[in-house]
Amino acid sequence: MIALNIKDTKKMMQSLLQSTSFDNFAMQEVSVIKDISLFLEGRLHPEYFTSQDLEDDPELNTRSFARWGEYREHIAAFIQGDKTPLSFKFVLQAPKGYMQKLLASPDFTADPSLVKSLILTFRYDNGVLTCLTGTAFTTFVPDKSLDSLWDHAIRKSLDNMQIGYEDM
Repeated sequence: MIALNIKDTKKMMQSLLQSTSFDNFAMQEVSVIKDISLFLEGRLHPEYFTSQDLEDDPELNTRSFARWGEYREHIAAFIQGDKTPLSFKFVLQAPKGYMQKLLASPDFTADPSLVKSLILTFRYDNGVLTCLTGTAFTTFVPDKSLDSLWDHAIRKSLDNMQIGYEDM
């Protein structure tokens, strides 16, 4: 796990809220504090969907969370305004396909069946935007190879987006 201080908050926010860069990530949780608080849990409720919904989007049967891209514009609309939010937190989960690529790396040495998810959290508080990485397993795993691969991948992605950061 790493914690990165994002140097260019505006550019990072544009990537999160105005581009499709993170649209395929699962949205686990969003909280924004302005004059009022907004809290969203991204967990999908299968009982809400009709058989037609499930037929139109078969992935609704296999995913647990809404995608960031499905709610990004709503979150952006809530955040925009004359004043910066007091704080926010976005907890995202890497897409399964992306996770599978990391698990296929020869540098990954743990049991792939124990991997639950790769987590990416953006937290804004007191004028500072922080990016945190995390891994979730179904049980305790002493192997840290996936942490290293995920941390490296996020650094590389931020570099590709030309977003400056520093380790905290």
